[in-house]
Amino acid sequence: MDTLIKKAVIIDPTSPFNGQTKDILISEGIIKEINDDITPATEVDIVEEKGLNVSPGWFDTACCFGEPLYEEAETLQSGAMAAIRGGYTAVALSSPKDSPTDSRQKVEFFISKGKDLPINIYPVGTATQGAEGKAMAESYDMTQGGAIAFADGQQIQNNLIEELVFEYNGAQDYLTITTPMDRAIRHQGVMHEGEVSTTLGLHGIADVAEDVAVARDLFMAQYAKSPLHIACVTTPEAVKMIGDAQKKGVNVSCSVTPHHLLLTDEMLKEFDTRYKVMPPLRTKKHIDALKKAIKNGVVTCIASDHTPIDVEDKKCEYDRAAFGTLGLQTAFGAAWEVLSSVISLEKMICLISINPRERFKVAIPTIEVGGKAEMTMFLPDVQWTFSKDMIESKAKNSAFIGQKLKGMVFAVYNKGELHM
Repeated sequence: MDTLIKKAVIIDPTSPFNGQTKDILISEGIIKEINDDITPATEVDIVEEKGLNVSPGWFDTACCFGEPLYEEAETLQSGAMAAIRGGYTAVALSSPKDSPTDSRQKVEFFISKGKDLPINIYPVGTATQGAEGKAMAESYDMTQGGAIAFADGQQIQNNLIEELVFEYNGAQDYLTITTPMDRAIRHQGVMHEGEVSTTLGLHGIADVAEDVAVARDLFMAQYAKSPLHIACVTTPEAVKMIGDAQKKGVNVSCSVTPHHLLLTDEMLKEFDTRYKVMPPLRTKKHIDALKKAIKNGVVTCIASDHTPIDVEDKKCEYDRAAFGTLGLQTAFGAAWEVLSSVISLEKMICLISINPRERFKVAIPTIEVGGKAEMTMFLPDVQWTFSKDMIESKAKNSAFIGQKLKGMVFAVYNKGELHM
């Protein structure tokens, strides 16, 4: 059945209708008409709500699901539904825990499985074999299978191997994603190093563990003339170094997560493992630095860092609990709760939809007549509270349960189907 979106504000800087309130008629996955008032000739599904906005479908650059091996935490299907409820039509899918995507066969597994999902899956291959940091992975082969970028999900500790990865990927213009955390400096750290960690008697992770890793990655990328994306930065010095590198012409971008914008290490005073994430939650000073970096254009992507974890690996002693939080369903609401007073809604859509696709070389579904209908409909001014019973993921490890958020997803259209 055709779909008619009524009186929606189009937020899409790539569209000739950007900023205008229009009706949008979709038929068989294609935008057939955009006009002030459309009267359909046949029966249609109508999407209508006061204050409705519509943008190109959102794209997440940092998430992983459990399948294969950890389907009890997340299957591809449950992860896809979490993405849809969060307004995402596409994700760059990183390797599941203990199952590195390090071959063309594994990349093609996700491509094949993704055909039956309501979202578009774009696999991220590992930069090294087994994500062990000892030998380069077959990035050319994986690219031929559909991989769009390469990341180990942890720091490559061997400097020579990282140099080779950057040189090879740079020569091919492949995007390398790094995780900003020096594992040796982090050592046994389980939370941000500061007053709260001292009070709780927990091993801290100092800013310098991230800063050293970022500095090394920037030098490597500059030397190799290689595209670099640094995922989930959190420290003032890290964003300063990235901004300085961008001014010098280094081909580097970075993302921040909603939980590092909204939550601080104060949340850990009750030893609640839902707030144990990597990089760790930091302080208000760090949040202020990230907000400034977003406003100044140093940070160009908001990433959910969606990490489903089975209850057995979260409901245990704090030191033993796994790092990570769910993020897909709450990413927009958590980030916009913080950023609505800092940036425009159009810039927010760039951070969550346009910029990620440009950086990862994924086609942008522009809202124009004849274009593919891949879009997110949302209510940017609605205040709401996320609750456990809203979680679509099989895992329940959300740091946002009970949090007040701003901006609610109303519907998603993708692959010829409307999801409300």
